[in-house]
Amino acid sequence: MLQSLRTGSKSPFMKVFLVFLAGGFAIWGIGDVSTGLFGPGDKAIKAGSQSVSSLEVAQEFDFIRRSQYNGISTGDAIQFGLLNDVISRMARITLFEAEADTLNIVSTREMQKTALLRQTAFQDETGAFSQGRFLRALSQAGLTEDAYLQQLDKTILSQQIADTVSMGAKYPERISKEFAKYELERRTAQLISFDINPEEQPLPQENELREWFDANSDAYDATKLRDLRYLLISPEALIDEVEVTDNEMQEAFEQRGDEFATPERRVVRQMVFDTAEQALAARNAIDSGTDFTEVANNLLGLTQEDIFLGDVTYNDVDAIMADAIFNAEAGELIGPTESLFGHNLAIVDVIILGSSDSFEDVKEEIETILKNENAVNLVYDKLTTIEDALGTGATLQEVASANGVESKTIIGVDQQGNNIDGNPFLGSEGDIISLVEFLETSWSTELGEISTVVDAGDDSYFVVEPTGESEARKRTFEEVRNRVLADYNLKNAITAAEAKAKAHLRIGPTIFNDTSATTPFRRSAVGLDDANARLIAQTVFEQPVDAAKIVKTESEILIVRTAKILPATETEVTDTAKFYSSQLNQAAAQNISEALSASLSEIHKLELYPGMVQQLLLGQSNQ
Repeated sequence: MLQSLRTGSKSPFMKVFLVFLAGGFAIWGIGDVSTGLFGPGDKAIKAGSQSVSSLEVAQEFDFIRRSQYNGISTGDAIQFGLLNDVISRMARITLFEAEADTLNIVSTREMQKTALLRQTAFQDETGAFSQGRFLRALSQAGLTEDAYLQQLDKTILSQQIADTVSMGAKYPERISKEFAKYELERRTAQLISFDINPEEQPLPQENELREWFDANSDAYDATKLRDLRYLLISPEALIDEVEVTDNEMQEAFEQRGDEFATPERRVVRQMVFDTAEQALAARNAIDSGTDFTEVANNLLGLTQEDIFLGDVTYNDVDAIMADAIFNAEAGELIGPTESLFGHNLAIVDVIILGSSDSFEDVKEEIETILKNENAVNLVYDKLTTIEDALGTGATLQEVASANGVESKTIIGVDQQGNNIDGNPFLGSEGDIISLVEFLETSWSTELGEISTVVDAGDDSYFVVEPTGESEARKRTFEEVRNRVLADYNLKNAITAAEAKAKAHLRIGPTIFNDTSATTPFRRSAVGLDDANARLIAQTVFEQPVDAAKIVKTESEILIVRTAKILPATETEVTDTAKFYSSQLNQAAAQNISEALSASLSEIHKLELYPGMVQQLLLGQSNQ
């Protein structure tokens, strides 16, 4: 989510446009809540004859914050850049409206109708415009018909102006085809592995180990360490104190039966495109026999993990997609379907039927849920008494004993959360140290002092007391002898495995006579089932057919040979090239449009007053 807020256009033209926006922010200040000597009244954006009020910007900000970013707080959304993003987008629209006024460009009813009919989200199964779908879509988006048409007018005006300068921006088709050939090419490899086995190395002499230690002693230095005592108050820690009666479980079943029914679930993969044309090109590629995951990788650079939604219920997915997904058969390709997020293609891999269980069927589940709920309540009950006790000067041991909570210790943790050997802690120690708040609090609290109660998330809280501290120091050979021995043996094992690989490679091509080739795979390693797939793919695509190279991994030394090169079929190249052409041409048009925006911001004297919007938003959020 935060990445989407921080992501903007990377084109040089857009950066120029953002300079003008940044100038406005610098002059008026994103934190400035006064209008100053040159106040704009209630206007947040002014350009030529057009303006946008602070209220309009605030409403747009709040709509996007609630609908697209899980309703994060207003303050966080501003901090992460959503207000800047909203003002930038609305400023661009305002500039084009101002230019349309200057050029006497209008949006006609016929233009509105044409644009409306092209929206696939408003079309029925036959491709015809559906008034019902149109109204449902507007309702889901929180828009009236008039408000939507006003937005559509702005898009039409902007498009007319932008198209006059960008329609001629077309990349040569041959470039798209070369990109497609490059990305769709597949190769096979032959692999010979030599294991790295430190445990098989001969026992070294003591003087050899000492020489190794002397040459690498800095790697064994101890950093500054602290010993910690802490209390963790969490539902998991208190669950054993909770008891649930049969009557409570029966009552929960009668009142909350829907929670314990098993809804139908579907295992779904999905990819989302910016335009209907891109989604249709992907659909055509899949219909022609290309695997769904392969298309996602080729066209969007997505992995199997990226497109896997998992097993979802009807309520887990976007409302527009839910009907399509839950009306589809297993293995059926769905889409393109337009949702709020773009143009979707999805496929249902597995259908998991739901059920409505009896009380006895779900009794154990109800008990677990009620225990967890009661454990959460118990956390907050204990928090009050713990905070009161700490306020009176009680020790952690006294607080733990009085509240039935165990105090625990961690010996020798550094500021990165590692032990004296630079390794992460494991088990319950590793779990709590992995909390950023715990590590920060442990090192910001004075030695011998007890921290305040800190929220660790998920209804869990902790209190920590640094009880001891040791300064960074050099460690002796005797302290780290086992580590030195392990490192020395590993170094020798790597050297031995590399020597075997080099000697084997010198024999010549016959070493591959009895070695099977891998299945064909792409440059991205899609299709190659190996722990070191990306490293192998990079090597195979860097060298010609029959060439072989030694590659070192963490666990083995590989001889990697490029066995075959399998060019993409003409159909694959043609289909994918269409998508690349669309993307390249869209990028070119966007760059030109952004350059035009930068120019218009000077012509129409763009003025921005974000501080006023921020004042309005934060004032509302504090009410």
